Amino acid sequence: MDVALVTCAALPGLHSDDRHLLHALRAAGVDADPVVWGDAHQDWGEPRLVVVRSAWDYSFRREAFVAWAERVAGCTTLWNSAPIVRWNTHKRYLCDLAERGVPVVPTVVLEAGSHVSLETLLAERGWADAVVKAAVAQSGRYAMAVPRDRRAAGQAHLERLVPTEDMLVQPHVPSVATTGELSLVFVDGRCTHAVRKRAEAGDVRVHDDYGGSVVPDEPDDAALAVAQAALAAAGEPLHYARVDVVAGAEGKPMIMEFELVEPELFLRFSPKAVAMFAASIERALGGPGPT
Repeated sequence: MDVALVTCAALPGLHSDDRHLLHALRAAGVDADPVVWGDAHQDWGEPRLVVVRSAWDYSFRREAFVAWAERVAGCTTLWNSAPIVRWNTHKRYLCDLAERGVPVVPTVVLEAGSHVSLETLLAERGWADAVVKAAVAQSGRYAMAVPRDRRAAGQAHLERLVPTEDMLVQPHVPSVATTGELSLVFVDGRCTHAVRKRAEAGDVRVHDDYGGSVVPDEPDDAALAVAQAALAAAGEPLHYARVDVVAGAEGKPMIMEFELVEPELFLRFSPKAVAMFAASIERALGGPGPT
């Protein structure tokens, strides 16, 4: 096998969006197959390249997933790298980006087992409305909007989860309910396309699992600059990335998510991105890989 496209047991044939990449690789003569990361019988030294794609269950067993990534990286080439997998699967990376000068949604990390008064935290930060969510999460896991009049419910939500889960507290960003999130997709550091994600009315989760919508869009220079600053702050070249940007105060862009492990790349909207991703893989295998 040339390439293993990594998925989860719930999607053994890959998510439909990733199958665009699979078909492009096979059309180019690359021996590519979906492989479930938790498959105990898989020989990870067999594929020449392992590319993480629809591995959408790691949030319930992150340490096992990180250990898997490190084992794979020890016997073949892993995209993105094992250090990136460890760093980017915990949303503490938002705090790291902020320390490196990248505009992000302000974020407080609550360590598992800690005790916190949400009322006090929000007062100290000057945040009227907030969002709480799991620090290791996919598809809005444990995300809850906490307007001022629901702080008691937010406190109860934290008290249920924080004994065993690292949690995040962030200010509510009003633009999420109006303009939504702009997701910029990158292949080898080049922006290939972007989409606009909007939540269903009354929700803060833009994921289609919760009724959100996705349409193609174009990033402006400011959003592109913020996204590129995040890529530069990652500390190593990234083979693929998705940067989710929202409008903050005065419309200035800031990062909501920086997805480097298993992001949906919305390949169905961009044949260009499919071609570039496939070509990048071909080059890594020693093939022509035209751009």
